[in-house]
Amino acid sequence: MKIMENEKKFKILIVDDQQKNIQVLGSLLRQENYIIGVATNGQQALDILVKTEDYDLVLLDVNMPVMNGFDAAKEIRKHDSLKEIPIIFLTALVESDSIIKGFEAGGQDYVTKPFNSKELLSRVRMHLELKDSKDRLKKVNNWLEEKVAERTCELENANKKLLQLDNAKSEFLNIISHEIRTPLNSIIGLFSVLNALEVPDEVNELLKIMEESTIRLEDFSYKALDISLLNTKGKDALNLHEEDFNEIIKSVLTKSTEAAKKKNISIVFNNEIGSIPLICDPIFIDKCFLCIIDNAIKFGNKDSLILIHISSVNQNIIVSIEDEGQALPENYDLLNIKPFDTYKHIDSNPSLSLFLCKQIIEAHQGQLSIGNTEKGVLVTVSLPNLN
Repeated sequence: MKIMENEKKFKILIVDDQQKNIQVLGSLLRQENYIIGVATNGQQALDILVKTEDYDLVLLDVNMPVMNGFDAAKEIRKHDSLKEIPIIFLTALVESDSIIKGFEAGGQDYVTKPFNSKELLSRVRMHLELKDSKDRLKKVNNWLEEKVAERTCELENANKKLLQLDNAKSEFLNIISHEIRTPLNSIIGLFSVLNALEVPDEVNELLKIMEESTIRLEDFSYKALDISLLNTKGKDALNLHEEDFNEIIKSVLTKSTEAAKKKNISIVFNNEIGSIPLICDPIFIDKCFLCIIDNAIKFGNKDSLILIHISSVNQNIIVSIEDEGQALPENYDLLNIKPFDTYKHIDSNPSLSLFLCKQIIEAHQGQLSIGNTEKGVLVTVSLPNLN
């Protein structure tokens, strides 16, 4: 039976100091279409293997001059390129100590002298097939590693390009925002002068509309910049340090008082845990809750309530803000929210505020959820207390 027909011819090194043994082994192996190499001692075998590195198996006699088989096997295994080559010892030593010594020296198998031809060929064939399978597997692994490395490089380059685009977008928005805010600041300043003048009611009404639109445009500019910054840098955009979260919420409520009074909305604040030291970016956290409460006021009914409740669950700070007013549209999904979608519930810049809030909370490793209640909308924020 020929081994692996139509595939590579395997190369076997016969190492024996007896010429007759070499002739018998060589003839037997050539009949099986193996390519044969010969060495007459361990040192010669080592020199051949190191120089050529193309042998697939070694038939190694144990008792030889210059360097015996056990020492030769040890030296062979010291070379990285030869660590996997099968070594079959040819030995007349059948004591268990000699056999163990052979395995410890780096041999995979042994055949006793005088050897049986069928047994020898069977063992040779088995180890060659095993080596061939390992070599094929190694080639596949190397190919996969190359492909993974190529793909990783492609992804890294793609990520670099995306980062460059994000940075370019942020810079563009920064320039546009600056160009918008500069004239807006002048216009807003003029409104304070115009509002002090006595003008007809019709003109005064128009001035109020213009002022509200200008303020909204300025608000849009700031929110767009914050969204771009968080989208590009994520958590790295935050300036984290310890703050009293309770004081941040109280500050937000103070800023919201005037807007709530205009609609006669009462804000009920309940804090179960008192002072709350929290590692956060106070500017972004302030913006987040100001947006949420501003929405609750904007879409709350006149003479209604806004309930704000702070509690602690599993070392997480839980803030719930519930209003009485307009409900969210059906099928509203916060997870798929886009900053410039048009939703009925959230002004002419529909999802901008909530999208920014979601980004801020997620940058703090928290979660924000929103849903309808029987009377209005409930926003729940969970922040990990990283203190």
